Order: sequence, then C-alpha cells, then structure tokens
Amino acid sequence: MGNYADIDKGYTAVSTYASSDVNGVQAFRFVRLTASQTIDRCSAITQVPIGVVQENVDQAKVLTGKAVVDVRLLGISRVTAGAAVAIMAEVSTDTAGRAVTAASTSRVAGIALQAAAAIGDQIDVFLVPAGRIVP
Repeated sequence: MGNYADIDKGYTAVSTYASSDVNGVQAFRFVRLTASQTIDRCSAITQVPIGVVQENVDQAKVLTGKAVVDVRLLGISRVTAGAAVAIMAEVSTDTAGRAVTAASTSRVAGIALQAAAAIGDQIDVFLVPAGRIVP
C-alpha cells in the first residue's frame, strides 16, 4: 500500500443512526450530514454523501447520542459494495450506505479504484466532493 493524503473528521452520530440496524455504525459505509450537524447513514441515492465511516461503533454507544465517529471526507477509502461494481465506475450510495454504480438521479460519491464482484465486497474508492447529480 502507498501513502495517501486523506482528510478525516470526527462527527457525532445521530442517536437514531440507521435505527433498524442492530449493529450500530458499520465501517466503510457512506454517510450524510443531518440538519443538526450529526451524521447518519445514507439511505437514498438522492442524498449527498459527506464521506465514509472508518470504524464500527456499537448500537449501545450510538443510542447515547454522544458517539463520535471517524469519517473520511476526501481521499481514498474502503467502501462496502452494494452490488457488482466495475473498476473506474462512478459510484453512489444505495439505501444501506454501500457503493453501487451511479445511475440517473443519484449523487456521485467517488470513483471505484477496484472492481467488486458482489454485494459485501470491500473496494477502494477515490472520494469526490459535492455529489454531482448523474444526468
């Protein structure tokens, strides 16, 4: 592995983070910034991902509303795939914060630097800011 210039920031996870997920915060998922300046897992292709969570945080800690989570904002991050993804494909988020090939109306979150053969594979993604909408 080489050296990368990554930009990470700690964000408080909203206490209802992915409330249906008993695992709490799962690493390598896309997250969005909420109106209260906390993070929540991306749950729609139209949401603008702010970055990728870099660590697991159990549900009990998340429920306190005080869990600070490391989020990669720019650079290269591992991301869990939500489907097969081709190398160099523009990726966006699915409804569980996983990387999928960007489709019409989705927000581009990065470029796949590796291919994913199936759901659950972890791939390197070059994160891009702003989340441009795919026409």
